[in-house]
Amino acid sequence: MDETYCSDCGAELDPGDRYCGSCGAKVTAFTDEGSDRWGERDDPADRWDDDPGRWDDASSQQSETGGRATPDGDRTFAAVTHVLALLTWVIGPLVVLVATDDEFVEQNARNALNWQIMFTIYMLVSFVLLFLLIGIVFLMLVPLLDIVFCIIAAVKANDGEAWTYPLTPDIV
Repeated sequence: MDETYCSDCGAELDPGDRYCGSCGAKVTAFTDEGSDRWGERDDPADRWDDDPGRWDDASSQQSETGGRATPDGDRTFAAVTHVLALLTWVIGPLVVLVATDDEFVEQNARNALNWQIMFTIYMLVSFVLLFLLIGIVFLMLVPLLDIVFCIIAAVKANDGEAWTYPLTPDIV
């Protein structure tokens, strides 16, 4: 029996498969000089829509900001950087910034580090304003903003965008 393979990832296909079980590419059957050939890649728009980023080829992606697109691992690592900022303050983003050589992850680590520095400054100002009795509001508001901003940044990073935190200058 003639074995067939996916033209995208090389996985073995069974006759009658409509989609590759490994990569999700649509498989079409056609007759070329009397022989059936399986594994021809169809239009990428016909691929599964469960997770659009998973099936796209990293070399063909374009990010919304015009920069190079990133594979899934880089996007996930960039998103984890923002979650690390929530859990470890500046330590996590600083370690990621020093350890990574990926431009997208580095940009996200810089953004997370800049925000955590500004978060610290905002908390110190709130503490000083506590003596004027208006700091109580800021002491409750700023940590909530930290959680919300880090979650937004993690989601944006997972979508392939390096989100810049509001009210945060580029310090690092």
